[in-house]
Amino acid sequence: MLQFFKKESDNMVINLPAYIKEILNILNQKGEAFVVGGCVRDYLLGLTPHDWDITTDRLPEEVKEIFKDYKIINNNGEKHGTVTIIYKHKQVEITTYRIDKDYLDGRHPSTVSFSRSLNNDLARRDFTINALAYNEEKGLVDLYDGLNDLRDGLIKTVRTAEQRFLEDYLRILRGVRFVSKLGFKMETKTYEASIKLAPNILKYISGERIREELKGVLLGKNVLNTLLNYQEIIFAVIPELKPCYKFKQNNPHHKHDVYTHICYVTSYTKPYFTLRLSALLHDIAKPMCYTEEIKGSEVIGHFYGHAEKGVNIVSNICDRLKLSNIEKEEVLYLVKEHDSVILPNKKVLKRLLIRTPSNNIDLIYKLLDLKKADNKDHLMINELNEKEIIKTLDSIIKEKEAIKVTDLAIKGTDLIKLGFKGQAIGLMLNKLLDLVVEEKLKNNKEELITYVKKTLV
Repeated sequence: MLQFFKKESDNMVINLPAYIKEILNILNQKGEAFVVGGCVRDYLLGLTPHDWDITTDRLPEEVKEIFKDYKIINNNGEKHGTVTIIYKHKQVEITTYRIDKDYLDGRHPSTVSFSRSLNNDLARRDFTINALAYNEEKGLVDLYDGLNDLRDGLIKTVRTAEQRFLEDYLRILRGVRFVSKLGFKMETKTYEASIKLAPNILKYISGERIREELKGVLLGKNVLNTLLNYQEIIFAVIPELKPCYKFKQNNPHHKHDVYTHICYVTSYTKPYFTLRLSALLHDIAKPMCYTEEIKGSEVIGHFYGHAEKGVNIVSNICDRLKLSNIEKEEVLYLVKEHDSVILPNKKVLKRLLIRTPSNNIDLIYKLLDLKKADNKDHLMINELNEKEIIKTLDSIIKEKEAIKVTDLAIKGTDLIKLGFKGQAIGLMLNKLLDLVVEEKLKNNKEELITYVKKTLV
């Protein structure tokens, strides 16, 4: 809800933090300055701004002179007009009004020039709701009707949508992120231009930037409707998902086509990036694994091996999005194991732990969350005994049961003494671990050595 004060005149009063007020006052004594963009937008929506960005008519060298008695962080931002200062233990970015020249690469302006006009700076902003500026003297500056778009819940570009997206294709995905985060919808012309130009995103935008915007989409409160209604843009950045769209499952367990099912499962998971990305990709290989079984007059669809097949596809997507090694490892694990049967049984869970990277129990909790979400969108729900599974897992960890060779009561040095060499040592340790997990041997040094000696006879 918009935070309106003095409704009759629509004059807005923003309760700025004291340190921001002080910085604005200092700058306004020398020229002109406003808070601008997302911080104004979020405040008016009743959200807590993450940062308070300041824009000014003072040039970077003038800003540095004004704040010469404060720490200035050298982060190469000055070439873009941004000076970062530490003011009363707070880091604040102060950016000179800018005019962006022609965009030649679909992402960056060819040159940036500084301006003394706030109007020029707001004209280069992406969306009307981000082109709002405020200071206590002049109040809210709204040149592009962004306040009404906030009221109406609309994502609308500043000036012509197609031109704005041609300048920077990442803005298309940013628009979708705002749809997901704020629960807004795109204005018609903005939507039409985004659909038309979305195929250019992969051609011109780096994987890192796509990843960060996609993360915002997936973690948004409106993720379900966003994935369902802006699928063309999602397919533009993950084209491997497109075959899932309207792909009928023809299975009594499912009520939705593959892509719709994916959307619901994603929305049902907890808002962790790797978990939601795994949910988005978990059934990506279903269309290529589809087979049919005839039962009387009924056709039953099956997707045997889709989890394993999906791992290779998802691995390429993770590389394209420049996920960290740890993030990629998590996503591949969750995709591969999402169809595994998990029971509150020590043998089953120890096997699962063995397959889990670094035996990371937190990953198993994420897997349980993914499986719960998956089950929730099934017509025939396979109950997941989560409490008992977690209880059993905790018991395995607490009792320090063997789930890796280093947990065995017997070591490689013991096998060397018995005459084992080279690869034979590792092979025997893995065999012993397998027998201990299967509870065919106890993890007792004497019992393990006795077994090894028998194999040598």
